[in-house]
Amino acid sequence: MAPSSPRNLNWLSSSEDQITPWVDLPPELVSLIANSLGLIDLLSLRGVCKDWRLAPSTATAEIESEPSTKPWFILYGETENCTLYDPNDKKSYSINFPELKDATCLASHQGWLLLLREGTIFFFCPFSRARIDLPLVPHQEISNHIAAFSCPPTSSECIVSIINRCDENTMEIYVLKRGDTTWAKHSFERNKWNFGTIIGGIFDDKKETFYYLDNSSKTLTFSLKETKERNCIIYRIVHDAPDPKTNCLPFYYQQSYFMDSGLQGWIELKDDVSISTCGATTPGHKYNILISNECIESSKGTANCQMKGIWIQPRFFQIPTTHSWLI
Repeated sequence: MAPSSPRNLNWLSSSEDQITPWVDLPPELVSLIANSLGLIDLLSLRGVCKDWRLAPSTATAEIESEPSTKPWFILYGETENCTLYDPNDKKSYSINFPELKDATCLASHQGWLLLLREGTIFFFCPFSRARIDLPLVPHQEISNHIAAFSCPPTSSECIVSIINRCDENTMEIYVLKRGDTTWAKHSFERNKWNFGTIIGGIFDDKKETFYYLDNSSKTLTFSLKETKERNCIIYRIVHDAPDPKTNCLPFYYQQSYFMDSGLQGWIELKDDVSISTCGATTPGHKYNILISNECIESSKGTANCQMKGIWIQPRFFQIPTTHSWLI
């Protein structure tokens, strides 16, 4: 008699005649698997079936970034079709983010984007598709828009600020704290130091101060605890301070990060394409690092195609569908 064929054993068999399908894995086991995966693998797991998509929400499915991990880059145009670049593993992915269509990114911090689109402003975590809408900004025509926020919008301590240049001599800063329904407006005249094009913003927790950098080595500080007369001050940034008592910036900053990263050659842009990038706040070993915004002109000098890019920390945040900015 010929030997019988070996039985196709399955480690999930509860009996000899009953095999549990993979899609029926217990939620706690799926969550355990999800928490051990990298971000892209986590997204793939969540796409298997509805139950697997829901399972990670029962665990802290949050992908943290180490200080040594480079931020990822999202490249997009006028459609929802985006390309995601991971400079750590030198891999790229095609992915759809409908929320980015016709949107401008104002700030990127801890895996959250602050987006402005058609007059609406909202937080968006691309990898989980979590969205938190904010009250409308009073000034609808925001030009040279730059923003910063203190911490993830899920925190009760989250504070957002947007700086807007009204004209050559006047700037406005709008501030919104978690739970607020309206933005607080602060207007001020520029002083004798001409403040240039704003290229980035960051918040320092210890000093409770927003810092906005321009393209001519100056920073505008906006303090949440100083008096009205001193809450907005412009400083010149110097690299070799003659006075040892000179204050130091509570963060590092990097200009020309896109150009220095070598990403332009990897993307292989056509010579008629220009890119405007939104920088990000990323963790450092001692201080946070502010990656500034950039404008990369086409090699032709005139662009037939305008692309946008966003630096982002690869993090995953799952929030309840009922979550609101209002506390």
